[in-house]
Formats: sequence, C-alpha cells, structure tokens
Amino acid sequence: MSVGYCCLGSVPHAAPLLARLFSRAIRNACISDCVSSIPTMDKYEAYENYSDFDDESVWDGGHFRYAKPKQATANRKKPAAVRAALTDFNDDVADWVPTYARPLDPKHHERQWLIDSIGPFFRDNVILDVTRRVKGGKEANVYVCVAHPSAGVELIAAKLYRPRMLRTLKNDAVYKAGRQLRGEDGKLLKGRREKLALAQKTTFGKQLDMTWWIGNEFATQLTLFEAGAAVPRPIRHNGNTILMDYVGDEQMAAPTLIDTSPEPGEAAALFGIIMDNVALMLEHHLVHGDLSPYNILYWDGKPVIIDFPQMVNARTNPHAFELLQRDISRVCAYFARFGVRADPARIARDLWLPYMGEIKS
Repeated sequence: MSVGYCCLGSVPHAAPLLARLFSRAIRNACISDCVSSIPTMDKYEAYENYSDFDDESVWDGGHFRYAKPKQATANRKKPAAVRAALTDFNDDVADWVPTYARPLDPKHHERQWLIDSIGPFFRDNVILDVTRRVKGGKEANVYVCVAHPSAGVELIAAKLYRPRMLRTLKNDAVYKAGRQLRGEDGKLLKGRREKLALAQKTTFGKQLDMTWWIGNEFATQLTLFEAGAAVPRPIRHNGNTILMDYVGDEQMAAPTLIDTSPEPGEAAALFGIIMDNVALMLEHHLVHGDLSPYNILYWDGKPVIIDFPQMVNARTNPHAFELLQRDISRVCAYFARFGVRADPARIARDLWLPYMGEIKS
C-alpha cells in the first residue's frame, strides 16, 4: 500500500484520486459495521432501499459527492403541457348531450339549461339519457330520463325549475307564512345576512328563495311517500332539479285528471282515494295548498298526486284551513261532472276539527 501510495503521490493531479479511494474506504467500513444490524433482504429489496449508494460520484473541486440519477429532460413535461392535458381531460359530462337536446340549436337556451341541470345526475350514474319532454310550464319542465341500472327503475322523471320560477308564483307570502327557512342542506337559516337578502330580494336572496321552494318540495314529497301517500317516490335533488319515479310508460306519460274522463262507476272510488290522501297529509301536518285536477295524475286506474312546492304546515300557517277548503272544493267540482255528490265545506270541517279542535276565523 505504501509503495502504491508513493507511486500515486508522484503522479501529477493524483490528489483527487487518493481522496476518492479514501472516501470509498471509509464508506465501505461504515456500511460493513451497519450490515449486521439490518434485516436480511434479497438484492431487489436492497436496491429499493439503498439505491442512493451507487458508484456514480462527482468531483466538485473539494470533495466527492454522490449524484442521484436525474430525470431525463426530454421526458419531463412543461407546465403548459400539463395544464393542456388537464384541460383536455374528458370526464364524460362535458361532452354529454342527451338525445332530446341533440336536435336543438347549440345556442338554444333549453339545450344548455338541460345539460347543466341534469348533467350532475349523469356523472353520478343515476341517469343515462333524456329522451323527451313530457310537460312544459311557467315554473318548471318535466323530462323523461333513462335510468342507470343502479337506480333500480327503467325510467325517471326530472323536474327542472326555471330560473325565473319565483316570478310566476302568485301569493307566495300565503304559503310562506309560518314556515322556517332552510338552506339546500336542510339546515335552518338564521343569519341576518340571509334575512336581509330575502327582504331586499337581492340576487342572493332570490337564490335562497328558490332553494327554499325546491328543498321544501323534495322533503315534503319524501315524507308523504314514506307515509304511504299516492305520490311519486322522490329519488334525488340538486340545484334546480328534482328526480322522482316516472308515472307512465315509454310511449306516454300519465295524463292528469283534467285530461281524462273516468267511468261513472270509477269516479266515486277515485274521489275517495284522493280524499283519503288529503286526510293522510293532514295527519302529517300538511296541506297541499294547490290541489286540483291539473296536478293529479291518472294511471292504471289510480290517482297520483304531484307538485308540492307550496305545501304548508297546518300547525303554523294561519291560512292552512282556507287552503284546505280550496283544495277540496276544486276536487269536488271536478268529480261532480261524473256524478259524485259531495259537500266540500263539510268535508273540510270533518277533517280539520279532529285535527285542530277548532276553526279560527
């Protein structure tokens, strides 16, 4: 070793080489002392855990440092390329256009409104397609959707409220009286900011108001369905849209009572079923508030009651009895055309008095 050292020492620029030899000797001695204290592993495990102990060393003028492998710059993506890749990412929603919307002009307001409203349910594997519109109204449109296999049904009805729906609801103060304002999450809104926005009818206030109407309809419909009422099963709701069981078949949706003519022997039974549902609603402290032949469907010989955003709480709304009377009067007037004789004022009293004990003037 001494001979070698002397020979190396006489070689010009041998200092870096000597430093490298001593550095490796020290490193090997340290590794030898540690080997006995680590678990036995095969060559693949050793490579994974100690791959930084390689033989690639770099002289930086003062000592050797061991360089880690560098990623090839040719394969390294620039930030702009990464952003472009993320922008081009297809989550199946951005390119989704339902069958009903395809013939519509891309600039047609209904096309984008439909995609924006129902797209989240497509993304969440609730529906697969929207095939046709079955009802168009001032407040909302109703569409037929092909359900995802996981939904457990073949068809789903999607009710989409229009952005200006609150402007077409008349006398909404009557329905709101005594009702607690709740947000989209179902929690009570008690903040001063929310109350002020509602009072001043700001953009935020109108958004809260719409959320309140739609959330109230979904919650009410769910309560009635679970109680056994003749209403469609609510499935989900998001934003301005409520999904529920579709009533009808692939060829046609269930017509409303106003568009049907039940047989004379059938009319009395239908009327009895509807009054039983009115009584069931009252047992759960609810009055429909807008019941008529226009929002009662008729399918397979049975009535199905729909449209619940204006439903009121009979315990807290001071107009509840008046609304109950009006609901019953409208239904009685329709069935009177088919030979059903009934006294709407008496029916309303007979339902109300056992429930509330008195009628406040």
